[in-house]
Amino acid sequence: MMKKSVYKFITVDNYEKEEAFLKEMALKGWQFTEYKGLKYHFEQSEQENIDYRIDYFDGKKDEKDDYIQLFEDSGWTLVTTYTIFDGEWCYFKKTAQDNEVNEIFTDNESKIALFEKLRYRWTLYGFMLMILIPFSLSATLPRGILFLSIPMVILFSVAIILYVKLWLNLSMKIKRMKR
Repeated sequence: MMKKSVYKFITVDNYEKEEAFLKEMALKGWQFTEYKGLKYHFEQSEQENIDYRIDYFDGKKDEKDDYIQLFEDSGWTLVTTYTIFDGEWCYFKKTAQDNEVNEIFTDNESKIALFEKLRYRWTLYGFMLMILIPFSLSATLPRGILFLSIPMVILFSVAIILYVKLWLNLSMKIKRMKR
């Protein structure tokens, strides 16, 4: 069976784009199997109309089986999980019938809760990163390693920009859904 890996960088605040990308690949005959190291892994198969949905599980280990069972009872199949920070992204799939769109969130409150959880968790890590910047720079500057400071400033600046973008996008989505 032929396999394929695709590097694609999609931030957490745009996970809908990730779902659309996975569906597009399935329509082209590539079934999603795993996400690892910023790469999506696929196996070649028949072209299928599959909806992919992503959820963030941050519950206790002993609750995970019940969590997955809830999705399976609704016809979803767990494809893979990706551990990040103190939770897991869970990738589910379900065959779409004709023009039907399968959703895992049946109400706005559930989706708002997910967005608020993501905004809180990722913002927390973003603030921790911002606190680390001065310490990282002060650790390199006294030793006269200025050439290390410049790449670090660039790296941290990009990370901060991504975190601010993430916070703003999630906040706007929450605000729109609450209306």
